[in-house]
Amino acid sequence: DRWLRMVATTRLTGHSPGFLSVRTMPPNLSVTPEAQRRLNRKHGRVPEVRDVAAVIAKKSAALLSGLGAAERGQLESVRHAAFAGVGDGGRAAAIGGSSAALVVTSPPFLDTIDYARESWLRCWFNGIDPATLPVWHVRHVGDWRSKMTGVFRDLRRVVRPGGHVAFEVGEVRKGAVRLEEAVVPAGAEAGFEPLCVMVNAHAFTKTSHCWKVDNGRKGTNSNRVVVFKR
Repeated sequence: DRWLRMVATTRLTGHSPGFLSVRTMPPNLSVTPEAQRRLNRKHGRVPEVRDVAAVIAKKSAALLSGLGAAERGQLESVRHAAFAGVGDGGRAAAIGGSSAALVVTSPPFLDTIDYARESWLRCWFNGIDPATLPVWHVRHVGDWRSKMTGVFRDLRRVVRPGGHVAFEVGEVRKGAVRLEEAVVPAGAEAGFEPLCVMVNAHAFTKTSHCWKVDNGRKGTNSNRVVVFKR
């Protein structure tokens, strides 16, 4: 049941027949019903009946396609130790001190996306009130850096000596703000050693393409992974 719920949650809306909706935004964004009706009228889209079981089965097969017997055995051996939680990134009390050799994470890119609002459909499907989600929505870079410094301080507690943090961010505000310039000093202030910044340049982004945004001028066109050592 939990597997079906997970896969269905990722298939609620999207831009291809592999989703359960008429063509709309990528699955990480959910427009309001009123906005979707306007899109449907503008582009002449008519919602059609979808085979829910077939969509979930196809996605499940894709998710499991790379798992052989060895990988399944490894997952089985560690599944009882796996943990999933929700909480403030600066106060991850449920994670023990010096318990991680590697942390891979990505914070909200300032106020580029209102995650609580954009996730309303997924919340509805799973019986969650979006208003109760404690998601940061920070507009100013200085405030954002302060928040990230707090996250890094708790990460320093979580990461064992010699461990690493890979912190993925991007450019926002039409490329005027490069968030790694705030991340590097935030991590250093918390006691991490910055090692490098890896830049991944995109040919395009799905979200930007849906909004008819030209690559290189608007949207998030490159991502940076800032690597730190404890």
